[in-house]
Amino acid sequence: MRSESNLALNFLSSALFAVASPAMAACTVPNVLSNGQTADATQVMQNFSAVAGCVNATAPSGGQDTVQFETSSSNLGGVSLSDGQVILGTTGGAPQAKALTAGPGIAILNAPGGITISATGNGSANAVDWLNEAAVIRPLATNFSIVTSTTAPAGASLVPTVRGMALTTTAVADGTSVMAETATPSGAWQATMLAIYSGPLAKASFPAIAVRDSISHRAVEFGIGGSGTTSYQAAYTRTVGGLGLDTVLGQTTAADIGLPPPSQPLWSRVTYDGTNLSWAFSRDGEVFSTVFTFLAVDNLSNVDRVGPAALFQQPINPSWPSAYHILSWRLASM
Repeated sequence: MRSESNLALNFLSSALFAVASPAMAACTVPNVLSNGQTADATQVMQNFSAVAGCVNATAPSGGQDTVQFETSSSNLGGVSLSDGQVILGTTGGAPQAKALTAGPGIAILNAPGGITISATGNGSANAVDWLNEAAVIRPLATNFSIVTSTTAPAGASLVPTVRGMALTTTAVADGTSVMAETATPSGAWQATMLAIYSGPLAKASFPAIAVRDSISHRAVEFGIGGSGTTSYQAAYTRTVGGLGLDTVLGQTTAADIGLPPPSQPLWSRVTYDGTNLSWAFSRDGEVFSTVFTFLAVDNLSNVDRVGPAALFQQPINPSWPSAYHILSWRLASM
């Protein structure tokens, strides 16, 4: 009987050691058994029940396939991870599951049990060099969401291309618009784009870079578009209605023989300094000429979305398709 009681005690000690934790340090058993004592089965089972209760109190939580951690109350919590997520520490708080965020020129592809990080521009075979290959950062269509006027242009879509992405339509009815947008950083920021437009421009259709207020549903657009049937003009446009892209409230224009047509590669840049929105264009992605600066509150209460957009106003050929090819995109905090 002595050997059996010693075996029970050894097993009990091993169980206590295996689940030792700050919470288990307070675990007590109802019966104290000493070496050489004849163990009573009832006492031994009472001790086992007490140990089992302590183990259950500190059992891992969070469900199947979660990563366990010790909580502030010395119990165990769980973090559930989806494809490509990693665990990040928080000072004074529980760890969190987060996905990596791609910076300029970087693409991140999450998969079950894997993360692929790759460059998207700067000298790759699929980049476009418009006098400044080093500035080209190929955009990913998956980083943008498409929004349209209430009556959308026929076949409006955002498609990936080997050189970036394109906003496309199969026809361009008057008074319709399409935009590919992404969330802006908090505070001041700058969005720089290299784009080429193919489609009808006359009389006043307008490929642009747009800033949208997703809460008040208003937008402003900057770019170079059609001016009648024979020339081009830089324009600052204010729109409202629907999601903010339905109706033109007003437009400020600037015509000059030196403006490039949007059917050629054109760098454009919108800068938000916390108060003003400025628009500039360039032919080499390095030296920019500022054309417009306006207060953001001129039409927007929230400056939270930005991206390429096309507004189709009084097109001479409304049945033509269009494509706005975005070859480079960079959105950065300032």
